[in-house]
Amino acid sequence: MTRRPPADARHEYFVGRGTDPAGDVAAAEEYAVNSLIEEIVRYIGVSVTTDTTAEARASLERFETSVTQEIRQRGSARISGFRVQDRFIERRAGAATVHVLVAYERAALEAEKARIEELFRERQEAVSRPERLARDAEAAGEVFAAISGYIEAAAAAVRSDIDNAGIRFQNNLNAARRLVAALQIEPLSGDLTAMVGESFDEPFRVRVVETPSGRPVGGVPLSVSYREMMPGGRLGVRTARIISDADGLAEFRHPPTTFVGTETLTVSLDMSGMLQELDGVSRAQRPMVDGLRDALLSRRVVMRYHVASHARAVPTGVIVLDSDLVGNPIPDNTTAGGIVTALSRAEFSVRLLPFDSSRLAQVNREQLLAQWRSLFGATVERVIYGVVSIDEFDESDGVMVRVSGTVQAVDLQTGEVLHAISSFQRSRSAAAAGAINAAFRNLGIKMGEEFSSRLR
Repeated sequence: MTRRPPADARHEYFVGRGTDPAGDVAAAEEYAVNSLIEEIVRYIGVSVTTDTTAEARASLERFETSVTQEIRQRGSARISGFRVQDRFIERRAGAATVHVLVAYERAALEAEKARIEELFRERQEAVSRPERLARDAEAAGEVFAAISGYIEAAAAAVRSDIDNAGIRFQNNLNAARRLVAALQIEPLSGDLTAMVGESFDEPFRVRVVETPSGRPVGGVPLSVSYREMMPGGRLGVRTARIISDADGLAEFRHPPTTFVGTETLTVSLDMSGMLQELDGVSRAQRPMVDGLRDALLSRRVVMRYHVASHARAVPTGVIVLDSDLVGNPIPDNTTAGGIVTALSRAEFSVRLLPFDSSRLAQVNREQLLAQWRSLFGATVERVIYGVVSIDEFDESDGVMVRVSGTVQAVDLQTGEVLHAISSFQRSRSAAAAGAINAAFRNLGIKMGEEFSSRLR
C-alpha cells in the first residue's frame, strides 16, 4: 500500500508510510503518521509562513494532533468523518515499515479545509488587503486612497500576531509617509480684504499637487483653521473641512467676519481620523507614528487676510471718568487716553472730547446724550463713555492696584448702544502713582482694542 487510492463517491483516501531501519515499530508509526498528515495538509492547501497568525498555526497544530491520536486510538471520534481503514506492519531485513490507510468523508474534510483556510486567510487579509489596495491606488495615481490604505495596513499590523507584523507596520508607515511628503498645498488666493460683519468677495482657494510632477491630486481632505470672535469677547479658533476636486482645487468660503485686523487662515492635510487607528502602538513604534504625524502637519499653507471696519471712518469721541476707591474723580483722563491710543493705532477717527467727565456720575444717560448732541453733534457721530474705578489697593508687597468698570459705545443721534465692555486690570509698581496710572492706561488700551475689533 504505497499509493493513495482514488476517491469514491463519499470519501477521500490518504496513505501514510514510515520505515525504521532498526525495526522500531513505534518510530516507524510516527514517520507514517507524519507522512499521512503532510498528505492531508497538502490537500487542504495551506502552509505556515511568516504571515501565518498564531491562531491559524495553533489551529493547524490541533488538527494534526487530533489526526495523530485518531490513528493511535482507533475509534476515538476526535475528527468527524475520519476513519482508519487499514493499518499493517511490514518487516523486512530487520527494518519495520508501517502502512496506514485513512478514509475521510469528503463533506467533513471540505468543512475542515474551509475552516482552516479561513483562519489562514482572515488575519493575513487584515494586513494584506489594505496593502494590496494601497499599492493599486498608488499605481493608479490615487494618492490619498493609497495613503489611507497604507495607514490602515499599518494599524492592522499593530493588532496582528503574524510573525513579520513589525516589519509590515514599518514598511506601510514608511510608504504612507513617502506619499505624504510628496504632497504640496499651493495657495491660489492673494491677500483678501473684507469689512467686519461681511463676507469676503471671493473664497480662499488652494490646489493640492504631487511633487515633483505637479500633477493635481483630488479627493484629499483638508482642514481650514481660522479665528473668530467668541461671545465672551475673546478670539477662538474655528475649523472647517474641505476636499480637493479632480483638478486638485479646493475652496473655503469664510463666514462673515467678526473682528477687525490682519489675520491668517491655515489650510492643512486633514488625516487626524486615520491616525487614531495607530493610537495603540507600542512605545518603540511611537516615534514612527509621530514622524508620520509631523509629515502631515508640515503639509500646510498659511494665507493672510485683512478685515477693516466702516467704524474707522466714523468720527468718534471718548469720555471716561476715572475715580479712586471712594469715588473721587482722578484727573488726566488716563483710561480715555488708552482707548484713544488703541483706536488710533487701528486708524479710527477718534479724539478725546472736552467734557467734564465727573458729570458721568451726576447726570442720567438721556441728559448726557442731549448735552453731547448739543456740544459735539456737528463733529462726532459716536461717543465711547463710562466710569472706571479703583476697587483694590494693596501695599503689602509694593503697590498693587486693580481698576474695573464698564464703558460703552453709543450712536449719538439714536442713543443705540453699539458695544459695551465690562472689564478690569491689575498693575503692580513700587510707587502708588505708577501702579494707578498703569492700571487705568492698560485697561483703556485693552478696551480700545476690543472696540476696534467689534465696532462696525
